[in-house]
Amino acid sequence: MVSNPAIQFMLYETLLKKLKKRRASNFKGAQGLTAIEVFLLGAVAKLGATLVTYPLLVVKARLQAKQMIDDDKRHRYKGTFDAITKMMHYEGLSGLYKGMGTKIVQSVFASALLFMIKEELVKGARFLVTGDTSLVKKLPSKPSR
Repeated sequence: MVSNPAIQFMLYETLLKKLKKRRASNFKGAQGLTAIEVFLLGAVAKLGATLVTYPLLVVKARLQAKQMIDDDKRHRYKGTFDAITKMMHYEGLSGLYKGMGTKIVQSVFASALLFMIKEELVKGARFLVTGDTSLVKKLPSKPSR
């Protein structure tokens, strides 16, 4: 299932580019993305990728599971296309998304956290290489008495 990460990174980069473009057009600066914004972009990207690829994961799991030995033809599949058509016929579209709630909770948070940490590490590496202090957030100083 290499399609999920491929779609996820494509969505993330597209959303990131659009956000930076919007920021630049609003004169707010394209570099000032906060960690929470990156976290949310990562979450939305993973959610989108999972919505698209989850049905394939369900079909794959059904094909790999031991199929019933009894005469119930609803659970006996000849191949991928047969599994998809039988699932759609007997369970409807919702059959392709069974169990997705658990997958969303597990993978969206982990992925969003990954993107947030990645962007913070990239900022730190740029600072170390270039010495550009605009990449580092300045802490408010205490007023002197």
